[in-house]
Amino acid sequence: MGAVVKAQKKNDFNNPGLTHYLNDEHSRYISFSGYAELWARYTQMNPGSLINNEATSGASDLSLRRVRVKMTYKPTEKLMFVLQGGTTNVNVNAKASNYFDLLDAYAEYNFSDKIAFGAGRSTWRGLSRFTTGPLNTLLYDLPAYATSNAGATDYTVRELGAYVKGQLGKFDYRLVVADPYSMATADPKLNVATFSKNSPGKDFSGYFRYAFLDKENISTPFNAGTYVGKKSVLSLGAGFDYIHNAMWHQDVNKNTVNDDMKNFAVDLFYDAPLNKEKGTSISAYGMAMHNDYGPNYVRYVGTNNPATSVDVTQASLNGAGNAMPVIGTGNTYYVQLGGTLPYFNKDKKNLQLQPAVGMQLSDLKGLHDNAVIYDAGISLLMNGMSSRLTFDAQNRPVFENDPGNNAVVSDRKWQFVLKYRIDFN
Repeated sequence: MGAVVKAQKKNDFNNPGLTHYLNDEHSRYISFSGYAELWARYTQMNPGSLINNEATSGASDLSLRRVRVKMTYKPTEKLMFVLQGGTTNVNVNAKASNYFDLLDAYAEYNFSDKIAFGAGRSTWRGLSRFTTGPLNTLLYDLPAYATSNAGATDYTVRELGAYVKGQLGKFDYRLVVADPYSMATADPKLNVATFSKNSPGKDFSGYFRYAFLDKENISTPFNAGTYVGKKSVLSLGAGFDYIHNAMWHQDVNKNTVNDDMKNFAVDLFYDAPLNKEKGTSISAYGMAMHNDYGPNYVRYVGTNNPATSVDVTQASLNGAGNAMPVIGTGNTYYVQLGGTLPYFNKDKKNLQLQPAVGMQLSDLKGLHDNAVIYDAGISLLMNGMSSRLTFDAQNRPVFENDPGNNAVVSDRKWQFVLKYRIDFN
């Protein structure tokens, strides 16, 4: 029989993909991909926020949220190597730390569709659909809870570890064991858990999913936030993340008590076309997560924070800039709904709007009031998801202690982001 010759795939720009095939069957190749995200933003700042020691109630800025360059090398049908570099949160306050960093470097051996093994530094991990980081997000960025341990037990959502994954019919799985980073700087606090300075145990995580309709690709750790109607997907997932002695706190007798980190989640994802000719589609996601970090743990995070510091005499519990409570001991729920509207030009099929809304509700032991975060946005897809402009309005709670020392919502603040993302592959 003659060699099998396959046509090279086109990307969203209708150009040949950046893939060089090493054999006629296209089973061996080297490919290049990446993306860049540019943010133009206005933020209503938390109380006491400072930029270069100057008090400010609002700030506008331009930043690079993420830049990624990735190489995938598949020298045989069984073996794959992935190398990725990039930089994150390049803003005017990060002058000393704007460097291009090694992010991913891992190898994977595929025994069959049912089982593959990999090791190195990567975002392979379990727990929930979006724990691994961004891919075709429906809103301007990931929901706040998704990568909430970033910088505490990992580095830009990466850890050094090994994983096993596979697909058995409609069911797919991943199991991961990794060495968590230890970046804690605080001594144990009375009845409030924080990350321990001691060496933590291994990070064990897993994610298991059943596809009721189309199966999803598990060749990379990332899960799509939307397929813009290119697939019909209904996936039910469940996962966990566990680290022995990740945390510590002081009891009433000033004894140091170690706490395990125990997180569990279930989620449901639906994405389907409504009218393929018109380009309309619907996307929905729901998630429930139980987190146990130890007593009264709450983590406040300011994504790509525009502030440099905070005046402690005026500060809220949130801290500087756009920080807000994103995770803690307790329960977190998240819902997201969106979809694509009809193409502006049905012949070219490359220009359409994608509105979306999202809400996160966290009922945390360390907070008296629930933490509720709202997002509403609309994207202009110029070349599918590979060139898109997104406007997002986010409303977040500000927490302060009341006279009874209860953490209550004292105010709410807005953040408005105009994001442009371009992919190359």
